[in-house]
Amino acid sequence: MTTEHHVLLRGTGVRFPCAEGDTLLRAALRAGVGLSYECNSGACGSCRYELLEGDVRTRWADAPGLSARDRRKGRRLACQSEPASDCVVDLSSVPEPAPHRPIRQRARLREVHRLTHDMAEFVFVAEKHAAFSAGQYAMLGFPSGIERAYSMSNLGNCRREWKFVVKRSPGGKATSILFDGLDLGETIELDGPYGQAYYRAGDDRDIVCVAGGSGLGAMASVVLGAAAQADAAERTVHLFCGGRAPRDLHIPEAMAMAGRRLRALHVHTAVSEPGSADSGSHQGFVHEAVVAKLGEALTDFTYYAAGPPAMTDALARALVLEGGLAADRLHFDRFS
Repeated sequence: MTTEHHVLLRGTGVRFPCAEGDTLLRAALRAGVGLSYECNSGACGSCRYELLEGDVRTRWADAPGLSARDRRKGRRLACQSEPASDCVVDLSSVPEPAPHRPIRQRARLREVHRLTHDMAEFVFVAEKHAAFSAGQYAMLGFPSGIERAYSMSNLGNCRREWKFVVKRSPGGKATSILFDGLDLGETIELDGPYGQAYYRAGDDRDIVCVAGGSGLGAMASVVLGAAAQADAAERTVHLFCGGRAPRDLHIPEAMAMAGRRLRALHVHTAVSEPGSADSGSHQGFVHEAVVAKLGEALTDFTYYAAGPPAMTDALARALVLEGGLAADRLHFDRFS
């Protein structure tokens, strides 16, 4: 029988079970308790808390999500804490009901589609379901014990298909397994869905999706999510894709289908390597392309973004700090 501990959130009366080996954050979300978080991997610091009673094991003691000041004050990360007993914890905010409840399941690699020289789409079939919102991600666990977060590039479906666009990272342990060490038919552990930057169907503003590298997958999912709405013919979407050079860029075939359902789908590309832009691409970083193209209409949209931290940080500065966009109209999950 699996050992189970219970976690009590001080001052709220909220109490939830946590299986041995699960993290405090994931157990809360599985129970429908919406703790604050973004990356789920120790990098962003959004899930900080204080342990008042009980014991926890820390997965990554040097996780960058905690500052030196946080450590002096005894703060911890819920995504890196595995309860080893019943616990009482103190949060900085009152949790809301979680909109998505992640589950763990096995998933079999069915197909691999090469997209660019260093990017591919991996198609897994899960044993239970593929229930998730456009723009979310899952944690993929490999036989070696390595776990990484990757965003889905498709929509939730009844075929149990989870698709992920992944960019090979030089020397990266997880991408080396995916590109070189995982054969068709082999299985991994899939834990999800996670993520707060999912498509908000109730927002009637036109949207802008900004993708850098393998962030393309998440943004393709958001575009497909917009195109799946009953009022898609009344919606306009801008998709910005950035890379170092033209060979780093790929526009998924599914975007053509989405474009036929939407009022309009405008695809823009940007390349940052000096002198490498062709006549149709912006020369520079993708956040600069957004500002240059949208101009005075910058604040008319709701934004979704996925890509390296440097890209999403630069985009947030350009849109919110310099452009005057309300912060709650820019959605992205911070990763390391």
